Amino acid sequence: MYCVSIAYPNKESARFDFDYFAQKHIPLVTGHLAANAVKSEVRKGLSSPDGSPAAFTCMANIWIRSLEEFRGVMAEHGREIMADVPNYTDIEPILQIDEVLD
Repeated sequence: MYCVSIAYPNKESARFDFDYFAQKHIPLVTGHLAANAVKSEVRKGLSSPDGSPAAFTCMANIWIRSLEEFRGVMAEHGREIMADVPNYTDIEPILQIDEVLD
């Protein structure tokens, strides 16, 4: 199994619409992934352990079964997915794909 992590760095005066992200953007992505998506999770950054601002405004994970299928979906629908980003934020997302070992 694999996990696609999406992180939005915390930036002063940045805009982020959590409702839109969780209710529209993530379903858009997982809808294209169809049977390849196992589950998704959205997290809102609150703080660092020392009480300072969180490093990331938002982090999301989408667990997938196949890296090849994910890449195929992104090749076909990546433009549409990325074109939706300005609808909820002005922060450039950071994406990472991990192999889940446990």
